[in-house]
This record gives sequence, structure tokens and C-alpha cells, in this order.
Amino acid sequence: MNTKPRTRIFYDDDYVLESELETRTKAEPIAKLIRSENIPGVELRSPRKATREELEEVHSPEYLDGLWNGIQDLLRSLLASTGGVLDAVDQALIDGFSGSLSSGLHHAKRTHEEGFCFINGLVIAALRALNVHKLTDIGILDLDAHCGGGTFQLIGNDARVRLADVSTNSFDSWKSFELRHHLKVVRDANNYLNEVEKALKHLSGVQFLVYNAGMDPFEGCSIGGLTGITREILQRREKLVADWCRENKVPALYVLAGGYEGPNLDLEGVARLHLLTINEFVN
Repeated sequence: MNTKPRTRIFYDDDYVLESELETRTKAEPIAKLIRSENIPGVELRSPRKATREELEEVHSPEYLDGLWNGIQDLLRSLLASTGGVLDAVDQALIDGFSGSLSSGLHHAKRTHEEGFCFINGLVIAALRALNVHKLTDIGILDLDAHCGGGTFQLIGNDARVRLADVSTNSFDSWKSFELRHHLKVVRDANNYLNEVEKALKHLSGVQFLVYNAGMDPFEGCSIGGLTGITREILQRREKLVADWCRENKVPALYVLAGGYEGPNLDLEGVARLHLLTINEFVN
């Protein structure tokens, strides 16, 4: 009997919208690749839906009223994908690693959407780890091409949370003089992996990691890509993060974050980039 532990990744067709924006569409081809290629050790699970009460921990009632009274397909997608992030927190604390095929999670502010992000799932995940699971020192590692200014705005004042943000584009940048905060915008691809290593060092000792595993630093991405950041470099990045978690015995949840088509990159190519994360975090 095979007793190898399985990595549970959350996904449901409700994540997906008819859209020209990869943030709302790419989860489906990633799920299809996981199933068709039968990635060993991966189990896809449908999550529960996030509740309004959970979203109100982060976003204003007036903003949420607009979502509830707005496009119902969008609301369905947001509640499903946010529920997946919350379920992945719980599962990671059982299994060591878990993920959700969710994206668009780090730019949203308290009172409005921003940069393709409607709900700040990273902050909602962090608050679940802190308030439900009673952890006292957690890290948010954001390796999306763009800075996570929404995350900083919403949870930067919480002394229980350390932020490490390595970007390749200054969109949604933020500034802090607190030692628990680390932000670096990389302009030279040759320095990228070194900066990721510095970010991980900054998070030494955390009890739990929320990882925003963006693929948009890839040089072929039309939004945020940096020349010289190849698929090989991103694979090495994912191995760095996963190995760091294993070596330091840090449970982690990961989400997709950015990843966009370009002139030489189609949606399946984007999906295959995101598989780099899943393959490295398989238990």
C-alpha cells in the first residue's frame, strides 16, 4: 500500500469566470494539467465558500455591499477562491503544505479593488493562522512581479506578521522602516535569486508561511516580466522556497498570484509555469 502523504490543493470550477484576464481563467487549465498528467502526490479538493463575516475582517462593509449587489458570477468566483485559501491554511497545518489555485490576492485595499485584485486573500489567510490557529509569528512571502501594497496596508501594523516582498516592478510599492518588513524591487535578473534568499533569511523562525507564488516575473509575461528571468530561474526559485520550508519545518500554503500571456506565451504556457510551484511543494 502506498502511504506517501498527499498534498491537497483546493480548486473548484466556481473559481473560473469567462474573462480575458488570466487571473480569473488560468485555474482551470492548471487543474486540467494536474489531472491529465496525474502529478503524483497531488489531490485536488473543492473548498467551502468564504463567508461575508470572514471578508469583513479585512474589507469595509460598504465595499462588500458593492460586491454583494454587483455581478453575481464575480462574487461566486471570489467566495470560492477565497474559501480555497482559507481551507489551505487549515490543511497546511495538518499536512505541512497545501495550496489553492487562487490568484488576485495582494493589491486589494480595505475599501476598493486594485490591480485585478478584489479580495486580499493573503491577509485573510494570515488572520486565520493568527486568530483561529493562535499562531504568533507568521510570514507572508510575496514573489509576484508587483509589490503587495494592499497586504502592507491591511496587516503591516500587526507585529505578529513579517512581510517579505521581492518584486520586479514597482507597481503598488510600499515603504516601511520596521525591521519585520522587507521589500526589494529587482531590476537585474542576475540578482533575483540572491534577493529571494535574502527574503527567506528575513523570515527565519516564522511558524507558518503564506506564499504568493507569482509567475509574472517570467521574461515572457506581458505584465511585469523581467528580461533574464527564465523558466529555469523560476524553477530554482520554487525549489529554494520549498526546500527552505522543509529544512526549517515551516508549514506553508501557496497560491498562484500573477502570470500572464505574452507574444510568445499562451495560457497553457502560463499554466505550466504555475506547475513549477506545485511540483516543488509535493510532499
